Amino acid sequence: MESVYNAAPIGKHPDGLCLLSLDGGGVRGLSILYILRAIMARLNVERQEANLPPVRPCEVFDLIGGTSTGGLIAIMLGRLEMDVEECIDTYSGLSQKIFSQKQNRFGFGWKGDLKGRFSAENLEEAISKVVSDKGFNNSDPLDNGKPPGCRVMVCACARETQGTTRLRSYNLPGKPAPKVPPSIVGAARATSAATRFFDPVTIGNRTYVDGALSANNPIDEVEDEAASIWCPTTRDLKPHVKCFISIGTGNPGKHSIQDHSALKFLSETLVQMVTETEKTANKFASRWREQIEKKVYFRFNVQQGLQDVSLEAYSKEGIIEATTEEYLEESEVALRLGHCVQGLIDKQSVCIPDFT
Repeated sequence: MESVYNAAPIGKHPDGLCLLSLDGGGVRGLSILYILRAIMARLNVERQEANLPPVRPCEVFDLIGGTSTGGLIAIMLGRLEMDVEECIDTYSGLSQKIFSQKQNRFGFGWKGDLKGRFSAENLEEAISKVVSDKGFNNSDPLDNGKPPGCRVMVCACARETQGTTRLRSYNLPGKPAPKVPPSIVGAARATSAATRFFDPVTIGNRTYVDGALSANNPIDEVEDEAASIWCPTTRDLKPHVKCFISIGTGNPGKHSIQDHSALKFLSETLVQMVTETEKTANKFASRWREQIEKKVYFRFNVQQGLQDVSLEAYSKEGIIEATTEEYLEESEVALRLGHCVQGLIDKQSVCIPDFT
C-alpha cells in the first residue's frame, strides 16, 4: 500500500495552505471519513487524469486538527499516515472493540461521581494495537522531532482548568515543549477520553478528559494554531489559505430524557455540546463569509438521518454510511465538494515555507 503513494506535487500554486478540521462525535466519526473519502476519491481521479499518482490526506493537508473522535482520526491520518480506506477499517474495528462491552450503565458511581461507561483499558489497548500495527512503538512521541510535513494537532480538556489544551506532533516556535511530551497513544487517549464514556488519562502531572467538553468543533483552535505557525506576527491567516475544510459528525438532534439525575446530566451535556458545535460553525462561517464566497472555506456536516445514532452505536455503521452517501449526493453538497477538490488540486505540496 505504501509504495502506491508519494508526495508528488499537486497543481501549480505552492503558496496556499490546506487545512482540515474534524469534529468530535463518537461512532459518528465514520461520517467524517466517508465525506473525506469522497473528497480524496475526486481528487485522485483528477490526479490520475493528469498522469499523477494518488495521494493520502497527509500528503495534501499542511495541518489536520481534531477533537475527540476527530482527534483520533487526525492522528491516524496525519501521524500514522493512513489512507482513508485504511482509516475507515481501523476506526470501525476500534469502535466495535471499545463499545461492545459496557462496564457502567450510566457513567456515574454509586456516590454520584463520574465513572466511565466503557473500559479505558480496552480503549488504550485498542489504540496501542493500531499504533504497533503501523510499525510504531507504543512509547513513540506524538512529536518525533523531525521536520513535519503534515502537522497534527488534537484538542484535549485539562481537568484542572476545564480549558482546551492542544497536543502537537511538532514544536511550535516560541512555545516551550511540554515537560512530559505525549506519546502517540497518550495523545489519542487524551483527546478521546470522553467523561461520559471513559476515565480520564494522566500525562505527566496533567489529567485530561476529551476535548469535546471545550472544543467539540475545533475550527477556531485550528485557525488559531495555523496562524501561530505561519503568520504569528499578523495573525491574519485568511490570505494564506488555499483550502480550509471543516467536517462534522452529523447533527444528532435533541432528545428528551427521563428525569433521572445522572441521565439528565448526560443529556444536558450532550445537548450543550451539540448546540456549541453548531454555534461555533455558524460564527466561523460569518467571519469567513468572504472565503466561503471565494470557495476557500467549506463545512460539510450531515444534517438529517443521524439523529438516532448515539455516540457509542457501533452497530449502526451501515446507517451512518448510507445517510452520509445520501448527503453527498445532494446537488448543493456535490457542487461544494467539487469546488473543494479544485482548491486541493491547486495546492502544490505540504512543504510550505513560513509566510512571516
